[in-house]
Amino acid sequence: MLKPVRRLVIGTPLFAGLLLAPTGTAAADPPNPTGGATHCEITVICNDGGQHGSTPPPSGGGGGGGGGGTSGPQLCVWNGQVLACNDPELGWFSASSGCYYRALNPQPPAGDRSWEGHDPKDGTVYNVTCRSSDGSITPTESKFLAQAPVPAPPDPRAEADRYVHQKMYFQPPVLGFAPKKDPVVGGNVWLWLEDPKKPATDVLDLGTLKVTVTPRVASVKWDLGDGTKVTCKGEAAVGTPYDVKYGAAPSPTCGHVFKTGSGTKKNGLFTGNVEVVWMNDVKVSDGTKVDPIEIRVHVDQVSFRVAEVQVLN
Repeated sequence: MLKPVRRLVIGTPLFAGLLLAPTGTAAADPPNPTGGATHCEITVICNDGGQHGSTPPPSGGGGGGGGGGTSGPQLCVWNGQVLACNDPELGWFSASSGCYYRALNPQPPAGDRSWEGHDPKDGTVYNVTCRSSDGSITPTESKFLAQAPVPAPPDPRAEADRYVHQKMYFQPPVLGFAPKKDPVVGGNVWLWLEDPKKPATDVLDLGTLKVTVTPRVASVKWDLGDGTKVTCKGEAAVGTPYDVKYGAAPSPTCGHVFKTGSGTKKNGLFTGNVEVVWMNDVKVSDGTKVDPIEIRVHVDQVSFRVAEVQVLN
């Protein structure tokens, strides 16, 4: 299941031309009574800035822990042996028992014998792997525990979600639209993101875990104001920038054909919006599976003037 989404909200108005106009603040073009297209956007994205920090890793429970920090693996001492407090395969080490504990993911279904007759809400089933005094490792077995045997490690899901929603900045995209002049009913229109403004991939250092967050544009939905919506997904989401060499051909990735003109609409314009859906893929160094985290960016009040084709006899 995907994480909850957040719509980035509108703040102070910002006007920018859409037809490959320079970025920055500019006045929107006035309506052109002779045809052509008028595009304007009003959007400012409000988001927290700053850089992420590191989360101190937990120590081995029940005594004998120490070492670690963000510069190397955390170490635990047990029975004269120096061990990694966290093992990607075995889980977290408890110096009180000499065992590694890793919560089963997913947990067994209710009624499974691993619960030892308990209800799932009463605790957690762990894989338990213990060390003997001679350093050998006993076979892993599952065990129900009402309480965590060691302090809870950083939750990579929660840390990734917090980072995406509080620290990553998703800027409004620069929209591309062609033809630049005189789009007409029945003509091919190309739609694309001239500059998606992709945030950089980042790595969160959680001490014994590394969490890599990689943003990508998953889909772009164009509400063109004429009663139609065009959704471009996957590799085609950002569309294809138009070049004169393509002539009147349709876009191979993201395009539209207006069926009616905009002359009867207010100010002679179709007014819609664009929604960019970002998926932030999460990779955890210990192999923990985390669903992509979704963020939506909206560009509001995008307007198009579409001319009717007139045939003179």
